Amino acid sequence: MAFGYLCRSCNMSSTDLLKLAANLESKKSKINFEPDVLSTLGSLLLDVHAVCQPKPTDYENRRKLVQKFNKLALEVYGKNNGFPAVEAFGSFTMDLFTSNSDLDLSINFSNDMVDFPRDRKISCLKILADVLNDHQKRGLVTRVLPILTARVPVLKVVDCETGVECDFSIENKDGISRSLFYSIVASIDERFSKLSYLMKAWAKARDINSSRDHTMNSLSIISLVAFHLQTREPPILPPFSELLKDGIDASSVERNVARFNQYGKSNQECIAKLFLALLRKLSSAETLWRKGLCVSLFEGCWIYKIFNSKVAGRMNIEDFLNRFENFARSVSTAGIRKICEHVNISLNNISDFAANRIEASKLKELLFKPGEVKILNDKPARKRFPKRKRMRMKMEQDNDQFKRAKNPKFSKQTEILNQPVYQTPVALPILMLPPVQPQVHNGFYGPAPGFVPPPFRLYDHPQRPVPPFLSGYGNGHPPPFIREPSSSHRLPPHQLGFRDGRHYPENPPFMHPGFGRRW
Repeated sequence: MAFGYLCRSCNMSSTDLLKLAANLESKKSKINFEPDVLSTLGSLLLDVHAVCQPKPTDYENRRKLVQKFNKLALEVYGKNNGFPAVEAFGSFTMDLFTSNSDLDLSINFSNDMVDFPRDRKISCLKILADVLNDHQKRGLVTRVLPILTARVPVLKVVDCETGVECDFSIENKDGISRSLFYSIVASIDERFSKLSYLMKAWAKARDINSSRDHTMNSLSIISLVAFHLQTREPPILPPFSELLKDGIDASSVERNVARFNQYGKSNQECIAKLFLALLRKLSSAETLWRKGLCVSLFEGCWIYKIFNSKVAGRMNIEDFLNRFENFARSVSTAGIRKICEHVNISLNNISDFAANRIEASKLKELLFKPGEVKILNDKPARKRFPKRKRMRMKMEQDNDQFKRAKNPKFSKQTEILNQPVYQTPVALPILMLPPVQPQVHNGFYGPAPGFVPPPFRLYDHPQRPVPPFLSGYGNGHPPPFIREPSSSHRLPPHQLGFRDGRHYPENPPFMHPGFGRRW
């Protein structure tokens, strides 16, 4: 636990930061609700938990899929001392899944904990993707999607028989060990699994449960629930250092967990109060993540820690097995803002329910119905250009600003140069002749006997220019337009006329004044 260090983003020490986090949480927890409000909220939450529970067929379908893909892996990669073996992990292993949850599968080629090269993982997934594409043509699977650029390469596929989406990874021993650990910890107190179900359902309804969108993943949500139960007064879960003091293998952990059975029975807080307190804890830490506030499951308390100075300001949840890793590394600054906005909205909804401004059914929809709440100030993500293009655009912008500062006329010149080359021509005025008034003459309408029309002049209509007559060509009429022969059909020099020592064709073409002369 780090004390006494000065935070780089503020002028407070790590001890002051931890005290500030405790004070903010205690201030928010002073707002108490009536017992009947908590009772109604608890019944609502338990109803949601009952709906989230998987059915026996969901368990059976996932077990069959593990067996099915085990046989497929042996056919694809070949059998070698019982390997490869497909092993499930994630929410299914922790018994925190729903009927719509994905099935996480890891293809293991040994029992060793050595690092598997990334390029080898990608090549194994490509081989499996080719086989699954053939199965897709036969209608056995669908939506085969390899995601090989992710931090952990994954191959997604949907089984047509069960409709379950499976996420394949290679040698994901970290995911297997952490999932197994949480499945053992869940036996200490049943409130851990109930609150985990509710927080996952709440985050999914609010669309803040995706690493791809830089928000929380399932592991970070479950870790926040476990940390919240560790920091209650009295605590419901022990620090994980007490469970891992004899080793990280499953047998040692199970032996230590047995000693902490019914560890939190002295804490009689209901699910409603724990759910409300967890939302307040997240709301109080909104501005403290970027200052180095970190969740430590290993020690069971807040600590000061920044994992990577380049991405400082993100949510910090320490991995209890590898304390140099961050469970919430995918959560960005914008993701924290979005999460806390939804947390504050949910707290306001619960306050409205406590004040009888909304009913319990409406509160249930606001908390757990997808798409019920929309943040008005949620701006769409800006289009990101490649780094080289962004640098070039910034250099051009800085160059323009420098020129404007140095030469005030630059902006005017730029405006002139940026004008379109083609402009709509201005219509020339049309000469309007006075109308002729008809008169009766010998029983007919027409002009007067002495009427003489004005002479028609070509230049009275400037909008239709007429080229002047050329002199020297016959009787004064313009010669017919004759196209100049191409270079391949020119006459020989002795058949061409010469005037003033220059070469001209015998029948020069008539050139319109607007086109310019070519000879």
